[in-house]
Amino acid sequence: MERLEPAEYLSFLSPYPEATQTLHRALRLRMRKILPPCNEFIYDATQAVTTGFGFTQKPLEHFIHLPVYTNYVNLGFNHGAALDDPEGRLQGNGARVRHIRLTSSEQLDDEYIRGLIDQAVAQAIRSDDPPENLIKIIVMKGPKRRPMAG
Repeated sequence: MERLEPAEYLSFLSPYPEATQTLHRALRLRMRKILPPCNEFIYDATQAVTTGFGFTQKPLEHFIHLPVYTNYVNLGFNHGAALDDPEGRLQGNGARVRHIRLTSSEQLDDEYIRGLIDQAVAQAIRSDDPPENLIKIIVMKGPKRRPMAG
């Protein structure tokens, strides 16, 4: 379990409520099963702890991510604006990124959400080399916005 849940990852999650930590851990493990073999980037970013998945070793080329907020986790699509979303479930109005708020891991069983994930996989940047299934920890500089522990 250490490889799948590095100590740094668990430490990054520690300021969040227990229920949110449990949700992110469950979503992260489910995504590792849903997605084809890919690399994972765990960020201790300034705005949120985020797990990104990609087919290359370049962190900026991940295609889907799971940022953690106080009471929920988003399923983020780096190129979500380009996805076919006839039901309008994707939220966000920037040039590229869209997301869906998740409050349970069972939401990943939704066929519509799976279709969005499949589209993101199909559009993802790939390298000539197969992904190594690596887990890379990235600590961003600067102050962290986190919920108050306790």
